[in-house]
Amino acid sequence: MNRAFSIYSLLLILFLIFQHVQSANDIVQDTCKKLVARDTELNFDYCADLKGLGLIGLELLQANLTSTVEYIKELLKQNLEPRLLKALSLCLDVYSTSEGQDQIPAYKAKRYDDVSDWVTTDEDTCDTQESQNKGMVPPLTKRKTEILQLGIIVNGVIAILEGEA
Repeated sequence: MNRAFSIYSLLLILFLIFQHVQSANDIVQDTCKKLVARDTELNFDYCADLKGLGLIGLELLQANLTSTVEYIKELLKQNLEPRLLKALSLCLDVYSTSEGQDQIPAYKAKRYDDVSDWVTTDEDTCDTQESQNKGMVPPLTKRKTEILQLGIIVNGVIAILEGEA
């Protein structure tokens, strides 16, 4: 599935969740009913509930972190300006601390505080280094935005789930 489509689809569904006063699960169920009505090939039982949407967001976040770390490693192999290499190395350190830590078991076990702490990365350090180098790390801007947005979504779903407990 196209990664951009997945992110935007998830954002759209979560936008719907936060815009209504119904309970979050009712909104997801209503959305699934509408999707099934529009496309008869979709099995209603396959459509996710709120916890499933959070899981999808978490999986996308973990995949984005992994691909960003790999991307930074490839950039570091290039013959780049020393200031940029230093900034990229710092960003690699920041993202490497979170990358590779599978949070799915913690999420499924409802250890939401652990997952939320993990989601809240120290990317400000990378941002600070980037701004000190006068925007010298533009290749990471889009990736950092995706990671930030997915983190906000996952933490938002966690907040709703904790409120329902």
